Amino acid sequence: MSKTLDDVRSMVFGHVEDVQEEYAAKGWLPRRLNLNKGVVRGLLEIFCWGLYQLYQLLAAVFEQAAPKTATDEAWMEWHAEQVEAPRKQATKARGMVRFARVSTSGNVPIPAGKIVRTETDGAGQVYRYVTTQDAVIQNGMNEVAVEVEAEEYGAAANASAGQITEMVTAISGVDAVANAADWLTSEGADIEPLDKLRERYILRWMGNNGMTKYAYASWALSVTGTVAVKVLDQHPRGQGTVDVIVKGAAGIPTAALLEDVRQAVATGAKPEDVQAGPPVNDDWQARGPQAVPLAITGALTLYPGTHADSAKAETAQRLRALFTDPATVKGITPLQIGEDVTMDRLTAAVMAVPGVKKVDWASPVGDVAVAADALATLESLTLTAAEASEE
Repeated sequence: MSKTLDDVRSMVFGHVEDVQEEYAAKGWLPRRLNLNKGVVRGLLEIFCWGLYQLYQLLAAVFEQAAPKTATDEAWMEWHAEQVEAPRKQATKARGMVRFARVSTSGNVPIPAGKIVRTETDGAGQVYRYVTTQDAVIQNGMNEVAVEVEAEEYGAAANASAGQITEMVTAISGVDAVANAADWLTSEGADIEPLDKLRERYILRWMGNNGMTKYAYASWALSVTGTVAVKVLDQHPRGQGTVDVIVKGAAGIPTAALLEDVRQAVATGAKPEDVQAGPPVNDDWQARGPQAVPLAITGALTLYPGTHADSAKAETAQRLRALFTDPATVKGITPLQIGEDVTMDRLTAAVMAVPGVKKVDWASPVGDVAVAADALATLESLTLTAAEASEE
């Protein structure tokens, strides 16, 4: 199918040369053609170019026509639509941020439309969030949780614990803002990468064999915000049981995401008018992985002349990226369900930061084992940095 322009020339000119005698004998040609120059050569060159372009088009079409090799977004989306697995679109993160004050006297109103944000990360990015409803810190209380929504779409706004710390628009009477580890109520998600869409396309076909682990994975992954699924189908809770373990874009899935997954499994991930019906003969459940919270504390030793704040920010970004999915930092592969946290992996993430000479860990002090149905999560991250002494 793939031909170069020289291949096409050889084919066309060879054919013309082969049939000249026959065509002349039949009276179709007044005499032999000069294939080296002149009008005929020019016309044949134009024809060869057009034929070469046709071969290029056919090669591209055949590549895109096969889902396993398709690289064009429109083609891959078309393939996915054919098996009722449309591409998942980007969403915004939503959650509850704590607004706090030192005193407890009087009411402090917090209007909708106020903006809070994260500190600048190692890549120079800042993520902003807008309060979606009015709230009040009541007299006698020193804090209130207020719903916020990210300004931008995508999983990068799924801030981990303690990242949202700044008020962009000042609020009289409010001294601090913060987000807890479980602050999210709805995960932000990126538009589905083509490799993940291709994976779901294949799962859709594999899931047609009945109530197999592939069917459960296909249904669960059809939900926006679900980035990974582990299906325990070897009777995890006794004979006939199946557990669908879901990882969300922020790690541990929110209650809303789990409810959507349960609905997708119960209906075969189809709308009400064409539902396939719930799985039969299986005692199934969809749940999040057991959280294995990690409090990471490390001391960075820097080469002389390294900017400490920049090194700490980039180190924090790389470590946080281990607990997000999709990965927000090049070279970091996120931790998956059932994957142990090793000291080597933490150290490797840190040592890729320019200017870091070494890192000493106060916590954890050793490898952390993670069960098959569990997921490591970041509870807190504390870093210090100091230049190495010159000797």
